[in-house]
Amino acid sequence: MKTRLVLGASLAISVFLFVSSLTCLFLQPDLQKLAPIWLVSLLASILLILLSYSVSKAVSLKTVPFLALDIVICSAILFLIYSGTLHAGFIISRPLGVGASFDYAFILPLLIFLASMLCIKDAINIIYGYSARGREVLVFLAVKLSAVLSLLLLGGILFIIIYKGIGILSWDFLTTSHRRLGQAGGISTAILGSLWMVLGAMIISSPLGIGAAIYLHEYSKSQRLNRLITIAVSCLNGVPSVVFGLFGLAFLVTFFGVSLLSGSIILGLINIPTIILTCQEALKSVPNSLREGSMALGATKWQTIRKVVLPTAMPGILTGVIMGVAKASGETAPIMWTAVTFTAIPVQMIYGVIPDIFQPVNNLNYHLLNLIYFMGAWDVEARAWGTALVLIALVLGTNMLAIVVRHHYRKKISW
Repeated sequence: MKTRLVLGASLAISVFLFVSSLTCLFLQPDLQKLAPIWLVSLLASILLILLSYSVSKAVSLKTVPFLALDIVICSAILFLIYSGTLHAGFIISRPLGVGASFDYAFILPLLIFLASMLCIKDAINIIYGYSARGREVLVFLAVKLSAVLSLLLLGGILFIIIYKGIGILSWDFLTTSHRRLGQAGGISTAILGSLWMVLGAMIISSPLGIGAAIYLHEYSKSQRLNRLITIAVSCLNGVPSVVFGLFGLAFLVTFFGVSLLSGSIILGLINIPTIILTCQEALKSVPNSLREGSMALGATKWQTIRKVVLPTAMPGILTGVIMGVAKASGETAPIMWTAVTFTAIPVQMIYGVIPDIFQPVNNLNYHLLNLIYFMGAWDVEARAWGTALVLIALVLGTNMLAIVVRHHYRKKISW
């Protein structure tokens, strides 16, 4: 009973060190008052672990080296803090002025974070007697902690963008064009340019991607050719978008100039591999029994695909198309040289409906990039955060639309 109380106290102290050091790594507060508390807490945790280990049933020649190594590491961290080697003015300078510098406010929480994880590991191992059950608990704890940290990081990014960008959002900001190089006005031309460009990319890539997936999965009889094409498409899906931008600059701009058409084509080419791969997976999810039943009733190959396969695979196909749209809406490099200018001129419309596809347009990604460039010279930071918030909302909204569409069509499917 006393051993459990001692281990519980050590575990509680280690968790405090873990949470507080992780918080300080992100917030970078003043550590003058917190450092002595960390020093005493870490020393207490080490002593409690040694005490509980000495009276537990886990003592053996196999377990001593593991505990001894952790104690040596934690003791070294204690020595660095207590001896003053790690002080408020400590800094690891970047060599030759290149790279990052790490100072006391980052190094101390990092070391305490490392020591706390070792203490937590030792406490759990002692509780379970260094058994397989203890290792399982540690693995599950690490997995859960990774998930929590990922959510915290993503949530933190979204919170910062929303917190810094929500203040600038207004009807005028969303419906007027920018003035004085982004120092005044809004982002209406960037929003409209982004929407037209993404719509053009979807019109270009969807028929090609879906058609290629149908041919590869339903019509092509050469498995070797299918594998080669699928590998090639997967490799193309991993090509950096800047390479597509270079291709667009070399070929598309030569014929169509810097225009909405060139940007839509290059974004469509980027989307095609994603659409092909997702549509293939959607077609593979359709049971062969449905195809065989349709063929047995006298339907042709195309009738089977059109009436049976495509409606069943539609949730996955639409999800792939919408995910491709979301990917296209976040690209900057390929359109920098093919479609966009930092212009306040709205998209010219033909008959008030069709955009002039040979006109260069503005874009949210490019607009944000220019505002970031101007930050050091003009007061545009608030507008940059507002633009980033609108862009994030556009991407998240597109992904939410994919989820809603998939859920809607899945409810209609019954085997």
